[in-house]
Amino acid sequence: MQFTSGPYYTPMDRESREPPREEPRLEKPIVPINELGVTVPEKHPVTGGHIIQNVDAAIREGASKMQIVFSTPHTSPMGGRPKAYGKDVRESLRELTRANDVMIEGVEMPTSSMSNLSGFDPQRGNISEQKRHEDLKEVKDAIKFVGDIAGGGGVDVWSQEFMRGITDAPWNKKGKWAGHFEAYEDEDKYATEYLVDKRTGQIQEGIRHSSDIFEPVFKMAEKDEMGTDRKGNPRLIKAGEWVDIDGKWIDPTDREELLHRVPEWDDKNQKFKSQMVSWPNIVERTKTFNERYGTTYDPAEYAFQLHLENKWLQARGHSLYYTREYENDIKRLSAFKDALVRWKDIEKSVPKDEQWRLLKTDPATEGMYMPTEYKKPTELIQDAIDRMTHSLKHVHEASAASDAQADELERTMKEVVSLKHFAKEKAVESYAEAGITAMDETKHNPHVERPIHVGPEIGWPTGYGGHPEEFIELIKLSRKKMAERLVKEQNYSRDEAKTLSERHIQGCFDTSHAGMWLQHFKKEHPRESEEHRLARFKNWYMDMVKRMQDEKVIGSIQAVDSASGAHGHLPPGQGIFPVVEAVEYLKQHGFTGAVISEGHEEEQFGKGRILLQTWRAFGAEIADSYFAPPAAAARWSDVSEAYFGHVNPPPYVVGAYRPTDDWVFWSGVPLE
Repeated sequence: MQFTSGPYYTPMDRESREPPREEPRLEKPIVPINELGVTVPEKHPVTGGHIIQNVDAAIREGASKMQIVFSTPHTSPMGGRPKAYGKDVRESLRELTRANDVMIEGVEMPTSSMSNLSGFDPQRGNISEQKRHEDLKEVKDAIKFVGDIAGGGGVDVWSQEFMRGITDAPWNKKGKWAGHFEAYEDEDKYATEYLVDKRTGQIQEGIRHSSDIFEPVFKMAEKDEMGTDRKGNPRLIKAGEWVDIDGKWIDPTDREELLHRVPEWDDKNQKFKSQMVSWPNIVERTKTFNERYGTTYDPAEYAFQLHLENKWLQARGHSLYYTREYENDIKRLSAFKDALVRWKDIEKSVPKDEQWRLLKTDPATEGMYMPTEYKKPTELIQDAIDRMTHSLKHVHEASAASDAQADELERTMKEVVSLKHFAKEKAVESYAEAGITAMDETKHNPHVERPIHVGPEIGWPTGYGGHPEEFIELIKLSRKKMAERLVKEQNYSRDEAKTLSERHIQGCFDTSHAGMWLQHFKKEHPRESEEHRLARFKNWYMDMVKRMQDEKVIGSIQAVDSASGAHGHLPPGQGIFPVVEAVEYLKQHGFTGAVISEGHEEEQFGKGRILLQTWRAFGAEIADSYFAPPAAAARWSDVSEAYFGHVNPPPYVVGAYRPTDDWVFWSGVPLE
């Protein structure tokens, strides 16, 4: 009697199943299963599993590649991170991955405490050199850790290097997508520009676009004409440039010459004229100033200079007012003192009446106050000395303090710079140094079999490093800095240094972080539908993917989706962004790095969805055949709830169904 159309197997057969069938395919999968990985937490937030248990669990779920995510803040003295894993643990991780033929692709630094390598501390509101060095030290430890456990791979730092606006960002001012983004409605009117004091790292009070600055109206040249500067050198004086009372050119870069500007007088109101300078005026004036005098001021720096310049002028003017007769007063005081010595002798030998006649003709006492009551000449001279000494004391205190204040203001104007310039330089220095460490570790660590690279992970829109253009710029500047150091410090050729910098500084493209820019993508017009706006945004998204690939800055991909412009961690294909298309484009154009799924947000709906849905989205092949072969090749819908991603029933029986303890197997295994 035949019960099935297929062969019959008994439990004693060596092979009790059919080999899986391969479904005929017209095209290859976008990314094969063995090239798709998952993020693995250092310490599991639910089970509490440690790093070895979590890696082992990921392997059992089917992951062949993985990225370890450090979760313990690097400021914590206890817990995880590289310092918590010794030789035995590192050896265990090496053996575990080697035995299962899987690969750890790298690590991600803890985002809870490390969001940049510029030293920017958002809690304290400053650029801390101490924090920068501490963060960099932690990254260097992670580089060694990756070399020890994985034989190479990447170290990613979530990049939020510093605060910056969106409306006036360079990439939002020119190019195909200029003006398409804003942090919020009317950002250009209310945005804040930040500055930092290089001496202390302290971020100064922001310059708001909505806050106007007032300045005196100074005499300017009305037209272009030949003239001279204040030193007598001939030059062309351009319309709008400051001139002194004689029409001579004033050098705007020489602080002392600014004191010779002539404010315009308002006859009607009997005061000097002043004018309001708005933010658009500041932007235009900064551009003109830089072009004329070869400076590189940022509009925020120019506005800050203008603001402090008024205080500097007030301090210098205060000092000049009190010191206008200072040298003459010093000479008169000296003359009075000489006269006092001389008149002490005269009073001893000359009658009183004659003393007064001589006193009035003495050049040293000319103009001296003569009281109506009788006083000796020496008493009058002493009174004059006391009054002048007191007056000079006031001049000394007031003028010296004003001059010191002016000097401090001038120093501050030189030391306070734009946050975006200062912090960017610090970040570039850090990534360049980390790149050199990755190069050295690749060379000298005996466990390393492939290059170690380090770099930023594209961040959120709220900070520098979150836009693809900033991501590209940061990596390219860091590579340039690293190459310069290799040429200067280690005598590499320029070509060798360039190659090494490109190999060891690479970024991580987080597809969901790029999708967050949807929140800031402006509508074409008020009636534009969300569907049309999303379609336009996807065009921008793919343009940025192409830009990053053309610049060769992507070392790894965190493939993660989101259902909106908010930050999400959905598996690829479960959201609204072209994650699959982006990865497909990168793979077709030469990308060979790791593709890691970070879509852990749906694990609550089924263990393993982070991996299963990623396989499904990228068209990975999967087959299912147990005992009898299926009538047709397996489809995803046939197997998605059969084994992979299976929602497990409770592994126990409760209530009346549970037998008594008398009914047990001889082995002691409970019936549950």
